[in-house]
Amino acid sequence: MAGTGRGKEGAILVCRNVKVSGRRTSLRMEPYIWDSLKEICEREQLSLNDICTQIDGRRGEANLTASIRVFIVSYYRTATGSRGGFAEDGPSPILRRALDDAVPIEE
Repeated sequence: MAGTGRGKEGAILVCRNVKVSGRRTSLRMEPYIWDSLKEICEREQLSLNDICTQIDGRRGEANLTASIRVFIVSYYRTATGSRGGFAEDGPSPILRRALDDAVPIEE
C-alpha cells in the first residue's frame, strides 16, 4: 500500500490517464486514493475506466476527481454498515486503522 507521500508541500499527487466515456483524460489524486479506487475495481470486477465512466455520468457539475473521492468514501461507509466495528466508548479500531493508513505518524 502506498503512503501519503507527505512533505512540506503536502500530499504528493499522482497523475494517471483514464478513459471516461471513451475519451482520454488525466486525473491527479493522492496515491492512497488511487489504491482505494483500484481495490474497489477489483472487488467489483470492473475496470478503472468503467468505474470512472459511471461516476462521470452521475456527477453533474461537480469536478470528476472530487466526485471520485466522494464515491470512495461513500463506498466504504456503505460497506461498513451503520455501526459495525465501531466502539461505544472511545476510538474504534476502524478509526485508529484509518488514521494509521491515511495519516501515518512521522518518526
